[in-house]
Amino acid sequence: MKLIVNQNKCPQNHKCPSIAVCPKGAITQKDIYSLPEIDEKLCILCGKCMRYCPKGAFEKV
Repeated sequence: MKLIVNQNKCPQNHKCPSIAVCPKGAITQKDIYSLPEIDEKLCILCGKCMRYCPKGAFEKV
């Protein structure tokens, strides 16, 4: 299982709020118009980003 960012749900026009809640720093974003990226090596699948994202763009697959 891994975590992805659903591009259809992410507006990509603001700083991703879920970056601040990731306990491992696994989420990064190049600029406010970029899709957030998840480092699979750092992600522990805790689900905090999923709960914090206002658009529900983070999904486990």
